[in-house]
Amino acid sequence: MKKIYIISSIIVLASIALFIYIFMPQSPATNKKMKSFALPSPEDIIKDEETGLLVVKDVIMITFAGNTTQSAIDDIIKGINGKIIGYDKEHNLYQVKIAGANLKDTQSKTLELMTKYRQVEVAMIQTVSAAKNPGWQNRDSNSTATEQFSSMADPK
Repeated sequence: MKKIYIISSIIVLASIALFIYIFMPQSPATNKKMKSFALPSPEDIIKDEETGLLVVKDVIMITFAGNTTQSAIDDIIKGINGKIIGYDKEHNLYQVKIAGANLKDTQSKTLELMTKYRQVEVAMIQTVSAAKNPGWQNRDSNSTATEQFSSMADPK
C-alpha cells in the first residue's frame, strides 16, 4: 500500500512539474536571440545636409521579405561589403555596418539594395532622434513638431 502511495505521489509531482514547464511564460533571455541592436558611436553620427536629420553615416537598416532565407540575407549583405551588427529576426530587420563608408557611400549602397535585390523590402540609412517625441508636440513646452525637427537638425 505504501509503494502505491509513493509511486502515485511521484507521478502527481511529475505531472505538476510538466504542466508548469509547458505553460510557464518564456523568459526574456530566450528573446535576446531574436533581437539585438548596436548603439552608434558618437563619431559616426553626422548631420545629413540634404535632409537636416542626424544619421549614422555608415549604417543601413534593411528589412527583408518574410520568405528570405538566412543564407540569402547573408549573401546580400556580403555583396555590399556589409556586416550585421544588429537584428530583429521576428521582423526580418537587420542593422548593417558598411566599414569605412561615408554618407555618400551608404546612400549608394541603400539605392543598390532597393534596385538590385527583390528580397529587400526597405533599406534606409539609420537615423538618430535627438527629440523626446519627434513629430509630436513636446509636453514640456508648446513647441511644434517643426520646431522639434529644427532642433534635431541643429544639435547643441
